[in-house]
Amino acid sequence: MTEPKITIVIPTRERCDVLESSLRTATAQDYENLEIIVSDNYSSDDTANVVQRANDRRVRYLNTEKRLSMSHNWEFALSHVDDGWVTFMGDDDGLLLGSISSVADIICATNAKAIRSNFCTYDWPGVNGQDHGQLIVPLGNSIEIRKADLWLSKVMHGRAKYSQLPMIYNGGFIHMSVLRGIVKNTGSYFLSANPDVYSAIAISRSINHYVYVDTPFAVSGTSKHSNGHSNFSVTSQRNDTPRKQFSSEGNIPFHADMPLCTDGSYPRSLQACVYEAYLQSEALGKHVPGVTAEQQLRIIMATSGKHRSSIMEWGKLFAEMHGIYYADVKRSAERKRYQLQSLATARKILNAANSIITESLPINNIHEASVAASAIMLRPGRMDSARFLAKQAIHLTRSWLR
Repeated sequence: MTEPKITIVIPTRERCDVLESSLRTATAQDYENLEIIVSDNYSSDDTANVVQRANDRRVRYLNTEKRLSMSHNWEFALSHVDDGWVTFMGDDDGLLLGSISSVADIICATNAKAIRSNFCTYDWPGVNGQDHGQLIVPLGNSIEIRKADLWLSKVMHGRAKYSQLPMIYNGGFIHMSVLRGIVKNTGSYFLSANPDVYSAIAISRSINHYVYVDTPFAVSGTSKHSNGHSNFSVTSQRNDTPRKQFSSEGNIPFHADMPLCTDGSYPRSLQACVYEAYLQSEALGKHVPGVTAEQQLRIIMATSGKHRSSIMEWGKLFAEMHGIYYADVKRSAERKRYQLQSLATARKILNAANSIITESLPINNIHEASVAASAIMLRPGRMDSARFLAKQAIHLTRSWLR
């Protein structure tokens, strides 16, 4: 049987310091029918030379020739993929050793059009105030066929994270026929300022089933460049520059039914991003029962977490826009918050109990994290995880007693 063609896309911009080790996790893959596209968003640093030094015939370098927003760079890169399967990864993310070969085996065994895997997480040095990175490696080994509409419903009702859906990013692999179907109905691959979230929602509305693999294929990295960390973290180590840069670069406008904050910034809520992507992908049909503006405001407020204060203020703008009685939604959101918080806490503890957490290994970059994670999955130890769980138990106990 012919090996399926798989393309890895790495969008990047002025981040050669992290790109080099990220790209190395791609070129380390033992798979021949592989193309690695580095889509350089008009960088002025050493990005082009980093790609050249990789010295791998499977690597293809593209340059946008002008500065684009994140979604437009993703769109540009994907327009250069002709056929086969595709995945995106950030320039501070990575792939585990042998993951592309594993994906190819699943493709041949299932005839699926979308595959989603679990992923490791890695905090680059400095992100948490430490001199070395923290690596978390899930130890799952199951595989299942999921109904896309069922899991999309779970996400829209706040019972699952959008990362459980068949997104195109960090451990998500999608056949180009699915993506072309989206373009046929909407005119673009991506119709949101948040292309990873949008891909999860749009793809879920375009397919019936997908393969979910509990074994990690990717490492999701958080570095000083990370947009997500810059937007959602509340730690003193948070770098505000990526968030400001992201907001200033001609992004696809937020959906007209989703107000921005009073200062013009995006609401700091992943569930708000999910609902915005749902609205932007309306042309794809496959509506989720029970999803309304009032219902989503309730979920957004109930899952606001550490950004609760700012989301409550944003919620007033949303309620006014949609003619919703804010006080009623706020009361019901408080009741919903305890329910969803309990579910999230139980999920977090379960995930930690089934993972290896390393806080002491001197892991300096995403390539080292990839190698370490691959080794851990072969021979896991439990001591760091036990210490991590103990810390979490103390933290959770204190939070509930407040």
